[in-house]
Amino acid sequence: MPVFFDSHCHMMNLSHPNLTAMIKRVFREKMPVWLIRFFDRLGTFSLILKLFVWLLLLVPILLVLLLLAVIIPFVLLLLIIPSAKNSLTGTLKEKVTDVMNLLAVMETDIGDCLIQMEEELRGKYDAMGGLTLIGDGGHQRVYDKIVMTPLIMDFGLKNYQNSKSSYKVRWKPVVAQVEDLFLGIRDYYRHREDYIKSQGSPVPAFFEIHPFMGINTRNYRLRSHPRTDGTQSILEDLLDKNFGEFDANETPEIRYGKIAARDWTQFNGNIESIGSYDFVGIKVYPPLGFNPWPEQQEYATANEWRQEMEKVCCLYDFCIGHNIPLTAHCSPGGFLVDPAYRAYASPDKWAKVLGEKDKEFVAVFGQKDFSRLRLDLAHFGGAECDEWRNKVVDLIMKYDNVYTDISYQGVDQKIYEKMKRFLDSLSAIDRARLMERIIFGTDFMINLQDIERYSQYLDYFAQAKGFTLTEKDWLCNRNAMCYLYLA
Repeated sequence: MPVFFDSHCHMMNLSHPNLTAMIKRVFREKMPVWLIRFFDRLGTFSLILKLFVWLLLLVPILLVLLLLAVIIPFVLLLLIIPSAKNSLTGTLKEKVTDVMNLLAVMETDIGDCLIQMEEELRGKYDAMGGLTLIGDGGHQRVYDKIVMTPLIMDFGLKNYQNSKSSYKVRWKPVVAQVEDLFLGIRDYYRHREDYIKSQGSPVPAFFEIHPFMGINTRNYRLRSHPRTDGTQSILEDLLDKNFGEFDANETPEIRYGKIAARDWTQFNGNIESIGSYDFVGIKVYPPLGFNPWPEQQEYATANEWRQEMEKVCCLYDFCIGHNIPLTAHCSPGGFLVDPAYRAYASPDKWAKVLGEKDKEFVAVFGQKDFSRLRLDLAHFGGAECDEWRNKVVDLIMKYDNVYTDISYQGVDQKIYEKMKRFLDSLSAIDRARLMERIIFGTDFMINLQDIERYSQYLDYFAQAKGFTLTEKDWLCNRNAMCYLYLA
Protein backbone atom coordinates (compact mmCIF):
# COMPACT_ATOMS: atom_id res chain seq x y z
CA MET A 1 0.00 0.00 0.00
CA PRO A 2 1.42 3.47 -0.86
CA VAL A 3 2.62 5.91 1.79
CA PHE A 4 1.22 9.42 2.25
CA PHE A 5 3.78 12.22 2.80
CA ASP A 6 3.12 15.34 4.86
CA SER A 7 6.30 17.11 3.77
CA HIS A 8 5.76 20.36 5.67
CA CYS A 9 4.73 20.20 9.31
CA HIS A 10 6.03 21.22 12.74
CA MET A 11 6.12 19.65 16.19
CA MET A 12 6.94 22.25 18.86
CA ASN A 13 6.19 23.09 22.46
CA LEU A 14 5.74 26.52 24.01
CA SER A 15 9.43 26.87 24.88
CA HIS A 16 10.50 26.73 21.22
CA PRO A 17 8.98 29.59 19.21
CA ASN A 18 9.39 33.33 19.45
CA LEU A 19 6.00 34.01 21.08
CA THR A 20 6.28 37.73 20.36
CA ALA A 21 6.51 36.97 16.65
CA MET A 22 3.62 34.51 16.98
CA ILE A 23 1.35 37.14 18.54
CA LYS A 24 2.35 39.68 15.88
CA ARG A 25 1.56 37.10 13.20
CA VAL A 26 -1.96 36.51 14.55
CA PHE A 27 -2.81 40.20 14.40
CA ARG A 28 -0.80 41.23 11.34
CA GLU A 29 -2.36 38.56 9.16
CA LYS A 30 -5.79 39.99 9.92
CA MET A 31 -4.71 43.43 8.66
CA PRO A 32 -4.93 44.35 4.96
CA VAL A 33 -1.64 43.68 3.15
CA TRP A 34 -1.54 47.22 1.74
CA LEU A 35 -1.79 48.67 5.26
CA ILE A 36 1.08 46.50 6.56
CA ARG A 37 3.29 47.49 3.60
CA PHE A 38 2.41 51.16 4.07
CA PHE A 39 3.55 51.24 7.70
CA ASP A 40 6.67 49.17 6.91
CA ARG A 41 7.68 51.67 4.19
CA LEU A 42 6.79 54.64 6.36
CA GLY A 43 9.54 53.58 8.74
CA THR A 44 12.13 54.13 5.97
CA PHE A 45 11.06 57.74 5.20
CA SER A 46 12.99 60.83 6.32
CA LEU A 47 11.67 62.79 9.31
CA ILE A 48 10.27 65.62 7.15
CA LEU A 49 8.51 63.18 4.84
CA LYS A 50 7.09 61.28 7.83
CA LEU A 51 5.67 64.53 9.28
CA PHE A 52 4.11 65.39 5.92
CA VAL A 53 2.48 61.95 5.62
CA TRP A 54 1.11 62.12 9.16
CA LEU A 55 -0.25 65.59 8.47
CA LEU A 56 -2.09 64.23 5.43
CA LEU A 57 -3.50 61.45 7.60
CA LEU A 58 -4.53 63.77 10.41
CA VAL A 59 -7.54 65.33 8.65
CA PRO A 60 -9.30 62.03 7.82
CA ILE A 61 -8.45 60.73 11.29
CA LEU A 62 -10.24 63.69 12.87
CA LEU A 63 -13.23 63.08 10.61
CA VAL A 64 -13.28 59.41 11.64
CA LEU A 65 -13.17 60.40 15.33
CA LEU A 66 -16.15 62.71 14.81
CA LEU A 67 -18.01 59.94 13.03
CA LEU A 68 -17.21 57.50 15.84
CA ALA A 69 -18.58 59.98 18.37
CA VAL A 70 -21.90 59.71 16.54
CA ILE A 71 -21.80 55.93 15.94
CA ILE A 72 -20.58 54.69 19.35
CA PRO A 73 -23.89 55.38 21.16
CA PHE A 74 -25.70 53.26 18.57
CA VAL A 75 -23.12 50.46 18.92
CA LEU A 76 -23.56 50.47 22.68
CA LEU A 77 -27.29 50.21 22.18
CA LEU A 78 -26.79 47.24 19.84
CA LEU A 79 -24.61 45.50 22.42
CA ILE A 80 -27.56 45.51 24.79
CA ILE A 81 -29.56 43.48 22.22
CA PRO A 82 -28.42 39.81 22.57
CA SER A 83 -28.51 38.89 18.86
CA ALA A 84 -26.53 41.97 17.82
CA LYS A 85 -24.03 41.43 20.63
CA ASN A 86 -23.42 37.82 19.55
CA SER A 87 -22.86 38.90 15.95
CA LEU A 88 -20.39 41.65 16.88
CA THR A 89 -18.35 39.53 19.30
CA GLY A 90 -18.53 36.19 17.45
CA THR A 91 -15.55 36.81 15.14
CA LEU A 92 -13.29 37.83 18.03
CA LYS A 93 -14.31 34.78 20.06
CA GLU A 94 -13.64 32.52 17.08
CA LYS A 95 -10.12 33.91 16.62
CA VAL A 96 -9.35 33.60 20.33
CA THR A 97 -10.60 29.99 20.23
CA ASP A 98 -8.30 29.21 17.29
CA VAL A 99 -5.27 30.66 19.07
CA MET A 100 -6.15 28.78 22.27
CA ASN A 101 -6.41 25.60 20.20
CA LEU A 102 -2.87 26.13 18.91
CA LEU A 103 -1.49 26.98 22.35
CA ALA A 104 -3.18 23.93 23.91
CA VAL A 105 -1.48 21.64 21.38
CA MET A 106 1.88 23.34 21.94
CA GLU A 107 1.46 22.86 25.69
CA THR A 108 1.04 19.11 25.12
CA ASP A 109 4.03 16.80 25.24
CA ILE A 110 5.20 16.16 21.66
CA GLY A 111 5.04 12.38 22.03
CA ASP A 112 1.52 12.50 23.46
CA CYS A 113 0.45 14.94 20.73
CA LEU A 114 1.56 12.42 18.08
CA ILE A 115 -0.31 9.63 19.86
CA GLN A 116 -3.48 11.72 20.02
CA MET A 117 -3.13 12.54 16.33
CA GLU A 118 -2.89 8.83 15.52
CA GLU A 119 -5.95 8.12 17.69
CA GLU A 120 -7.82 10.85 15.80
CA LEU A 121 -6.85 9.51 12.36
CA ARG A 122 -7.55 5.87 13.23
CA GLY A 123 -10.99 6.85 14.49
CA LYS A 124 -11.66 8.46 11.11
CA TYR A 125 -9.87 6.21 8.63
CA ASP A 126 -9.53 2.66 10.04
CA ALA A 127 -12.97 1.69 8.79
CA MET A 128 -11.89 2.78 5.29
CA GLY A 129 -8.66 0.79 5.43
CA GLY A 130 -6.49 3.90 5.74
CA LEU A 131 -6.29 7.55 4.74
CA THR A 132 -8.50 7.74 1.65
CA LEU A 133 -8.30 10.22 -1.23
CA ILE A 134 -11.34 10.74 -3.42
CA GLY A 135 -11.27 11.29 -7.19
CA ASP A 136 -13.74 11.75 -10.01
CA GLY A 137 -16.42 9.11 -10.28
CA GLY A 138 -15.89 8.09 -6.65
CA HIS A 139 -12.53 6.43 -7.34
CA GLN A 140 -10.33 6.14 -4.26
CA ARG A 141 -6.72 5.68 -3.26
CA VAL A 142 -5.87 4.43 0.22
CA TYR A 143 -2.70 4.97 2.30
CA ASP A 144 -1.94 3.05 5.49
CA LYS A 145 0.88 5.28 6.74
CA ILE A 146 1.79 8.99 6.89
CA VAL A 147 5.42 10.05 6.65
CA MET A 148 5.86 13.29 8.57
CA THR A 149 8.91 15.52 8.17
CA PRO A 150 8.66 17.97 11.10
CA LEU A 151 10.67 21.07 10.26
CA ILE A 152 12.75 22.55 13.04
CA MET A 153 12.94 26.36 12.95
CA ASP A 154 16.04 28.10 14.29
CA PHE A 155 14.52 30.80 16.52
CA GLY A 156 17.93 32.03 17.72
CA LEU A 157 17.60 35.81 17.71
CA LYS A 158 20.24 38.24 16.48
CA ASN A 159 18.10 41.40 16.56
CA TYR A 160 17.04 41.26 20.20
CA GLN A 161 18.43 44.81 20.65
CA ASN A 162 15.39 46.10 18.73
CA SER A 163 12.99 44.80 21.39
CA LYS A 164 11.38 47.43 23.63
CA SER A 165 10.93 44.93 26.47
CA SER A 166 12.91 45.34 29.68
CA TYR A 167 14.03 41.72 29.51
CA LYS A 168 15.07 40.59 26.06
CA VAL A 169 15.17 37.13 24.50
CA ARG A 170 18.84 37.03 23.57
CA TRP A 171 19.01 33.43 22.46
CA LYS A 172 16.82 30.37 21.88
CA PRO A 173 19.21 27.46 21.42
CA VAL A 174 18.03 25.21 18.60
CA VAL A 175 19.69 22.30 20.39
CA ALA A 176 16.92 22.34 23.02
CA GLN A 177 14.28 22.11 20.29
CA VAL A 178 16.13 19.20 18.67
CA GLU A 179 16.29 17.31 21.98
CA ASP A 180 12.59 17.90 22.72
CA LEU A 181 11.55 16.77 19.24
CA PHE A 182 13.70 13.64 19.31
CA LEU A 183 12.44 12.73 22.78
CA GLY A 184 8.88 13.29 21.57
CA ILE A 185 9.40 10.98 18.59
CA ARG A 186 10.97 8.37 20.89
CA ASP A 187 8.06 8.55 23.34
CA TYR A 188 5.52 8.29 20.52
CA TYR A 189 7.01 4.98 19.40
CA ARG A 190 7.56 3.73 22.96
CA HIS A 191 4.11 4.50 24.38
CA ARG A 192 1.60 4.56 21.49
CA GLU A 193 0.55 0.94 22.15
CA ASP A 194 -0.50 1.93 25.68
CA TYR A 195 -3.25 4.05 24.14
CA ILE A 196 -3.96 2.50 20.74
CA LYS A 197 -5.46 -0.89 21.52
CA SER A 198 -5.94 -3.68 19.02
CA GLN A 199 -7.49 -7.09 18.78
CA GLY A 200 -4.68 -9.60 18.45
CA SER A 201 -1.34 -8.42 17.07
CA PRO A 202 -0.18 -4.83 17.76
CA VAL A 203 -1.24 -2.15 15.29
CA PRO A 204 1.76 -0.78 13.38
CA ALA A 205 2.57 2.91 13.84
CA PHE A 206 0.51 5.21 11.61
CA PHE A 207 3.32 7.79 11.49
CA GLU A 208 6.84 7.42 10.13
CA ILE A 209 8.81 10.48 11.23
CA HIS A 210 11.91 12.01 9.64
CA PRO A 211 12.78 15.55 10.84
CA PHE A 212 14.41 18.47 9.06
CA MET A 213 17.17 20.35 10.87
CA GLY A 214 16.60 24.11 11.24
CA ILE A 215 19.55 26.35 10.38
CA ASN A 216 19.99 30.11 10.40
CA THR A 217 23.50 30.89 9.19
CA ARG A 218 23.43 34.19 11.15
CA ASN A 219 23.76 32.13 14.33
CA TYR A 220 26.90 30.30 13.21
CA ARG A 221 30.39 31.10 11.98
CA LEU A 222 32.82 29.41 9.62
CA ARG A 223 36.10 28.01 10.90
CA SER A 224 37.90 30.82 9.07
CA HIS A 225 35.82 33.53 10.79
CA PRO A 226 36.78 35.10 14.13
CA ARG A 227 34.52 34.45 17.13
CA THR A 228 32.11 37.33 17.79
CA ASP A 229 29.37 37.81 20.40
CA GLY A 230 27.74 34.81 22.09
CA THR A 231 28.76 31.17 21.82
CA GLN A 232 28.67 30.67 18.08
CA SER A 233 29.04 27.13 16.81
CA ILE A 234 30.90 26.33 13.61
CA LEU A 235 28.66 25.77 10.59
CA GLU A 236 30.91 23.19 8.92
CA ASP A 237 30.96 21.07 12.11
CA LEU A 238 27.17 21.15 12.34
CA LEU A 239 26.74 20.04 8.73
CA ASP A 240 29.43 17.34 8.93
CA LYS A 241 27.98 15.86 12.12
CA ASN A 242 24.41 15.61 10.87
CA PHE A 243 24.81 15.05 7.12
CA GLY A 244 28.43 14.09 6.55
CA GLU A 245 27.56 10.51 5.57
CA PHE A 246 24.99 11.59 2.98
CA ASP A 247 26.42 10.59 -0.38
CA ALA A 248 25.25 12.42 -3.49
CA ASN A 249 25.97 9.26 -5.49
CA GLU A 250 23.94 6.87 -3.33
CA THR A 251 20.60 5.80 -4.77
CA PRO A 252 17.39 7.19 -3.25
CA GLU A 253 16.43 3.66 -2.20
CA ILE A 254 19.69 3.22 -0.25
CA ARG A 255 19.22 6.57 1.47
CA TYR A 256 15.62 5.80 2.38
CA GLY A 257 16.69 2.45 3.78
CA LYS A 258 19.29 4.07 6.04
CA ILE A 259 16.86 6.76 7.22
CA ALA A 260 14.04 4.27 7.85
CA ALA A 261 16.41 1.98 9.80
CA ARG A 262 16.61 4.52 12.64
CA ASP A 263 15.23 2.96 15.84
CA TRP A 264 13.76 5.98 17.61
CA THR A 265 12.91 4.00 20.74
CA GLN A 266 16.64 3.81 21.49
CA PHE A 267 17.31 7.56 21.55
CA ASN A 268 18.98 8.23 24.90
CA GLY A 269 18.21 11.95 25.15
CA ASN A 270 21.82 12.94 24.46
CA ILE A 271 22.21 15.38 21.57
CA GLU A 272 25.70 14.01 20.96
CA SER A 273 24.22 10.66 19.91
CA ILE A 274 22.53 12.28 16.89
CA GLY A 275 24.29 11.80 13.58
CA SER A 276 23.81 11.28 9.85
CA TYR A 277 20.44 9.90 8.70
CA ASP A 278 18.61 11.19 11.80
CA PHE A 279 17.61 14.24 9.74
CA VAL A 280 16.32 14.01 6.18
CA GLY A 281 16.88 17.64 5.15
CA ILE A 282 17.45 21.26 6.20
CA LYS A 283 14.92 24.02 6.90
CA VAL A 284 15.69 27.76 6.58
CA TYR A 285 13.29 30.50 7.66
CA PRO A 286 13.91 33.98 6.22
CA PRO A 287 11.34 35.84 8.42
CA LEU A 288 13.57 34.96 11.39
CA GLY A 289 16.58 36.56 9.73
CA PHE A 290 18.04 33.95 7.38
CA ASN A 291 19.07 35.86 4.26
CA PRO A 292 19.22 33.54 1.22
CA TRP A 293 21.33 35.98 -0.80
CA PRO A 294 23.05 38.68 1.28
CA GLU A 295 23.54 42.00 -0.48
CA GLN A 296 26.05 44.57 0.68
CA GLN A 297 23.53 47.37 1.25
CA GLU A 298 21.71 45.16 3.78
CA TYR A 299 24.67 45.11 6.17
CA ALA A 300 26.40 47.70 8.31
CA THR A 301 29.90 46.78 7.11
CA ALA A 302 31.40 45.12 4.06
CA ASN A 303 33.04 42.52 6.31
CA GLU A 304 29.71 41.53 7.88
CA TRP A 305 28.17 41.12 4.41
CA ARG A 306 31.14 39.12 3.14
CA GLN A 307 31.05 36.72 6.07
CA GLU A 308 27.31 36.09 5.75
CA MET A 309 27.66 35.47 2.01
CA GLU A 310 30.47 32.99 2.68
CA LYS A 311 28.24 31.13 5.15
CA VAL A 312 25.25 30.77 2.81
CA CYS A 313 27.58 29.69 0.00
CA CYS A 314 29.04 27.06 2.34
CA LEU A 315 25.51 25.82 3.11
CA TYR A 316 24.47 25.60 -0.55
CA ASP A 317 27.71 23.93 -1.63
CA PHE A 318 27.28 21.33 1.12
CA CYS A 319 23.63 20.66 0.24
CA ILE A 320 24.46 20.18 -3.44
CA GLY A 321 27.54 18.06 -2.70
CA HIS A 322 25.53 15.73 -0.43
CA ASN A 323 22.17 15.97 -2.25
CA ILE A 324 20.33 17.36 0.78
CA PRO A 325 16.81 18.80 0.33
CA LEU A 326 16.47 22.39 1.54
CA THR A 327 13.03 23.77 2.46
CA ALA A 328 12.64 27.56 2.63
CA HIS A 329 9.68 29.60 3.86
CA CYS A 330 8.50 31.57 0.80
CA SER A 331 5.44 33.69 1.57
CA PRO A 332 4.93 37.23 2.94
CA GLY A 333 3.46 35.85 6.19
CA GLY A 334 5.00 33.88 9.01
CA PHE A 335 6.87 34.61 12.24
CA LEU A 336 8.30 37.94 11.12
CA VAL A 337 10.65 39.40 13.76
CA ASP A 338 11.75 42.40 11.68
CA PRO A 339 9.88 44.10 8.77
CA ALA A 340 13.15 44.15 6.80
CA TYR A 341 13.16 40.35 6.77
CA ARG A 342 10.01 40.11 4.64
CA ALA A 343 12.13 40.72 1.54
CA TYR A 344 14.36 37.78 2.57
CA ALA A 345 11.41 35.41 1.98
CA SER A 346 10.82 36.63 -1.57
CA PRO A 347 11.44 34.25 -4.51
CA ASP A 348 13.55 37.09 -5.97
CA LYS A 349 16.24 36.19 -3.43
CA TRP A 350 16.25 32.57 -4.60
CA ALA A 351 16.41 33.63 -8.23
CA LYS A 352 19.76 35.22 -7.36
CA VAL A 353 20.90 32.07 -5.52
CA LEU A 354 20.07 29.81 -8.46
CA GLY A 355 21.06 32.15 -11.30
CA GLU A 356 24.34 32.92 -12.99
CA LYS A 357 26.70 35.02 -10.84
CA ASP A 358 27.94 38.42 -12.01
CA LYS A 359 31.61 39.43 -12.37
CA GLU A 360 31.64 41.38 -9.10
CA PHE A 361 30.52 38.31 -7.16
CA VAL A 362 33.03 36.01 -8.89
CA ALA A 363 35.84 38.48 -8.20
CA VAL A 364 35.19 38.27 -4.44
CA PHE A 365 33.84 34.76 -3.86
CA GLY A 366 34.92 32.79 -6.93
CA GLN A 367 32.77 30.93 -9.44
CA LYS A 368 29.68 29.39 -7.85
CA ASP A 369 26.86 27.38 -9.41
CA PHE A 370 23.88 26.66 -7.18
CA SER A 371 21.43 25.83 -9.98
CA ARG A 372 21.27 22.17 -8.90
CA LEU A 373 20.14 23.00 -5.34
CA ARG A 374 17.31 20.67 -4.25
CA LEU A 375 14.94 23.38 -3.06
CA ASP A 376 11.33 23.57 -1.83
CA LEU A 377 9.98 27.15 -1.92
CA ALA A 378 7.30 26.50 0.67
CA HIS A 379 3.72 27.83 0.71
CA PHE A 380 3.66 28.41 -3.08
CA GLY A 381 4.42 32.10 -2.53
CA GLY A 382 1.39 32.57 -0.25
CA ALA A 383 -2.31 32.08 -0.85
CA GLU A 384 -2.95 35.81 -1.36
CA CYS A 385 0.26 36.71 -3.21
CA ASP A 386 -0.14 35.87 -6.90
CA GLU A 387 3.02 37.79 -7.79
CA TRP A 388 5.22 35.58 -5.61
CA ARG A 389 3.38 32.45 -6.79
CA ASN A 390 4.11 33.35 -10.42
CA LYS A 391 7.79 33.90 -9.63
CA VAL A 392 7.97 30.51 -7.90
CA VAL A 393 6.47 28.93 -11.01
CA ASP A 394 9.09 30.65 -13.18
CA LEU A 395 11.88 29.15 -11.06
CA ILE A 396 10.30 25.69 -11.24
CA MET A 397 10.12 25.92 -15.02
CA LYS A 398 13.77 26.96 -15.22
CA TYR A 399 15.48 24.69 -12.67
CA ASP A 400 15.11 20.90 -12.45
CA ASN A 401 15.39 20.59 -8.65
CA VAL A 402 13.06 23.40 -7.55
CA TYR A 403 9.75 22.41 -5.93
CA THR A 404 6.99 24.14 -4.00
CA ASP A 405 4.48 22.99 -1.38
CA ILE A 406 0.91 24.01 -0.56
CA SER A 407 1.25 23.90 3.23
CA TYR A 408 -1.18 26.08 5.24
CA GLN A 409 -3.08 27.08 2.11
CA GLY A 410 -5.46 24.14 2.53
CA VAL A 411 -7.08 25.57 5.67
CA ASP A 412 -9.57 27.02 3.19
CA GLN A 413 -11.38 24.53 0.94
CA LYS A 414 -11.79 27.24 -1.71
CA ILE A 415 -8.03 27.46 -2.24
CA TYR A 416 -8.09 24.26 -4.30
CA GLU A 417 -10.60 25.84 -6.68
CA LYS A 418 -8.29 28.84 -7.04
CA MET A 419 -5.34 26.52 -7.72
CA LYS A 420 -7.33 24.68 -10.38
CA ARG A 421 -8.16 27.94 -12.16
CA PHE A 422 -4.49 28.90 -12.14
CA LEU A 423 -3.31 25.49 -13.33
CA ASP A 424 -5.92 25.40 -16.08
CA SER A 425 -4.64 28.77 -17.33
CA LEU A 426 -1.26 27.20 -18.17
CA SER A 427 -0.34 25.38 -21.35
CA ALA A 428 -0.57 21.60 -21.20
CA ILE A 429 3.24 21.29 -21.14
CA ASP A 430 3.70 23.86 -18.36
CA ARG A 431 0.85 22.40 -16.32
CA ALA A 432 2.33 18.90 -16.53
CA ARG A 433 5.79 20.15 -15.52
CA LEU A 434 4.41 22.16 -12.59
CA MET A 435 2.30 19.24 -11.33
CA GLU A 436 5.50 17.22 -11.00
CA ARG A 437 6.95 19.78 -8.56
CA ILE A 438 4.09 20.56 -6.16
CA ILE A 439 4.22 18.80 -2.78
CA PHE A 440 1.51 18.33 -0.17
CA GLY A 441 2.06 19.77 3.30
CA THR A 442 -0.16 20.80 6.20
CA ASP A 443 1.96 23.25 8.23
CA PHE A 444 0.60 21.52 11.32
CA MET A 445 0.61 22.68 14.13
CA ILE A 446 0.83 26.30 12.97
CA ASN A 447 -2.28 25.80 10.82
CA LEU A 448 -4.40 25.31 13.96
CA GLN A 449 -4.78 29.10 13.97
CA ASP A 450 -7.26 28.61 11.12
CA ILE A 451 -8.42 24.99 11.30
CA GLU A 452 -9.54 22.82 14.18
CA ARG A 453 -7.92 19.45 13.54
CA TYR A 454 -5.16 17.72 11.61
CA SER A 455 -7.71 15.33 10.09
CA GLN A 456 -9.83 18.25 8.87
CA TYR A 457 -6.93 19.57 6.78
CA LEU A 458 -6.34 16.09 5.33
CA ASP A 459 -10.05 15.73 4.59
CA TYR A 460 -10.17 19.04 2.69
CA PHE A 461 -7.35 17.75 0.47
CA ALA A 462 -8.91 14.30 0.11
CA GLN A 463 -12.19 15.80 -1.12
CA ALA A 464 -10.69 18.64 -3.20
CA LYS A 465 -11.98 19.02 -6.74
CA GLY A 466 -8.98 21.02 -7.92
CA PHE A 467 -6.79 17.96 -8.59
CA THR A 468 -7.43 14.60 -10.18
CA LEU A 469 -6.88 11.49 -8.06
CA THR A 470 -3.60 10.83 -9.87
CA GLU A 471 -2.44 14.41 -9.26
CA LYS A 472 -3.28 14.13 -5.57
CA ASP A 473 -1.13 11.02 -5.41
CA TRP A 474 1.72 12.90 -7.08
CA LEU A 475 1.53 15.65 -4.46
CA CYS A 476 1.46 13.38 -1.41
CA ASN A 477 3.66 10.55 -2.66
CA ARG A 478 5.67 10.64 -5.90
CA ASN A 479 6.66 14.32 -5.91
CA ALA A 480 7.45 14.30 -2.20
CA MET A 481 9.71 11.26 -2.51
CA CYS A 482 11.53 12.80 -5.48
CA TYR A 483 12.13 16.07 -3.62
CA LEU A 484 13.29 14.26 -0.47
CA TYR A 485 15.53 12.04 -2.64
CA LEU A 486 13.86 8.90 -1.34
CA ALA A 487 12.69 7.58 -4.73
